Amino acid sequence: MIRYVVRRVIFTIPVVFGISIVTFILVHLAPGTPGAARISTSPSSQGIDEEVMEFSRSYFLHLPLFLNFNIQDAKKDAKEIISALKNEMRRDWVRRQISYRGGAILPYIIPVLDSLSAQEQEVVINALEKVGDRMGLKDELSASKDKVAFWKSYWSYYNLDYKMSRARRLVDRFVSYHDDLAYKEIVRLDTFAFPAVFEALKKEEKSERLSPLLNFVLKSLGKEVPRDFFKDESKYSSLRKELLDWWSRYEDEFTTCDSLCKITGVVTKTRYFKWLQRLSRLNFGVSLRDGMEINEKIKRRLPVTLLLSFLALLFSYCVAIPLGIFSAFYANKPADKIITLLVFVLYSLPAFWTGVALIRLFCGTGLLDIFPLQGFSTPGIENLPFTSRLFDYAKHLTLPVITLSYVSLAAISRYQRAATLDVLKKEYIKVAMAKGLDGFSLIRRHVLKNSILPVITLIGLQIPFLIGGSVIVERIFGIEGMGLETFEAIRSRDYNWVLAVAFITSILTVIGMILADFLYAIVDPRIRREMVSENK
Repeated sequence: MIRYVVRRVIFTIPVVFGISIVTFILVHLAPGTPGAARISTSPSSQGIDEEVMEFSRSYFLHLPLFLNFNIQDAKKDAKEIISALKNEMRRDWVRRQISYRGGAILPYIIPVLDSLSAQEQEVVINALEKVGDRMGLKDELSASKDKVAFWKSYWSYYNLDYKMSRARRLVDRFVSYHDDLAYKEIVRLDTFAFPAVFEALKKEEKSERLSPLLNFVLKSLGKEVPRDFFKDESKYSSLRKELLDWWSRYEDEFTTCDSLCKITGVVTKTRYFKWLQRLSRLNFGVSLRDGMEINEKIKRRLPVTLLLSFLALLFSYCVAIPLGIFSAFYANKPADKIITLLVFVLYSLPAFWTGVALIRLFCGTGLLDIFPLQGFSTPGIENLPFTSRLFDYAKHLTLPVITLSYVSLAAISRYQRAATLDVLKKEYIKVAMAKGLDGFSLIRRHVLKNSILPVITLIGLQIPFLIGGSVIVERIFGIEGMGLETFEAIRSRDYNWVLAVAFITSILTVIGMILADFLYAIVDPRIRREMVSENK
């Protein structure tokens, strides 16, 4: 039995993978700009450009979807920056880029200084002044009258230091022995050492070893260093996570692709692969709508939607199965016809209309004032006794559960009726009835176990239906679950959230199907024996 379940789980991996591809394509083929509302409308074109670039990098919108035949790296970017020097309108941008990229751009820009015009050299030298300060060269630069000659002399003396193998050795030596000389050399390499530094940050988690490296990265990027972050473990972990996330987005600006990287990068440097990388760590990224971590939103909202969906599923099955059996026993009689009419009326009513109608009838805005108007619970409920909390939850969830489940209830009752009618025609039922078995005993011993099997298969299919229905139900009743957030995400084109919901829904559907197999085996011993025999 266990081997059967393991085999089913393994089989679902390509299914989930296929679902992720289809969902990814559909979401990104939708027209419009994702999260455009979050981009500032500041009159400063520089501010807009930087904000658009940050936004694009944050969500990998600068990468192609599935295949990348134009891989960007530090060397290619450096050529574009040097080429942009000839355009006077772009020289401010060039100055900012050189200062930002620092040591990582030195191997490409210093060797071509002689080929630049005097004005172009001035732009480069002004940008390198800030880089030199970070590298600890402030005094030497101040004393030098010819800055171009200084940088050419510096490069002729230190160019062999700018090898990634040396940067890795320096970082390893510092992490292992806290060698001050190694740290000084890392600082002199500036952003060129970033790949080696971030490799160490990924491997090590102890703050006393890595806090100086975090400090180095923050200063190199011109960011404020939080006070005493290395003494607070949670603050340190949060900062480390934030910087690693930044590196995952901007790594290509500080690294150079070799031949192997250019081959693998066709697949790995794409939007889909980056999303899969995050997904493998159960990291869904940041919401395009409000900038919050999607994982944090899911932790807060998923339990609400799961509880609502579970109660709706339980309610629909608990009502639909007896209703379907009763309808089958009285087939074509007045009771069956009345039930059939009611079921088809329920099935035809849209959920949004039913939800609004229930609010008007039972929430004090119309006929009766029995249930609360909105929300999952009353504010301050945590201070109430357990029974009072339970009663409060029941009052708040009764109408949402009914609204979410009545369509499923109608459909399941029809399936149950058809399955029961089929079972009642079997010979063993006629034999049991001839022996005097009828009523509840007949249902319990013969009818239920055999007629419920087709209905069990619907459990996996009901899960995506319920989560999809929660989008409307949670919106109507003001319940802060996955559905309400999905409604807002669709309006603001929050692709990250939509992809996260699609992935979670597919996983829950697979779990529902495996659960249906378990229930099959519990209800019918023949199926259980088949599962066991398959594993032998």
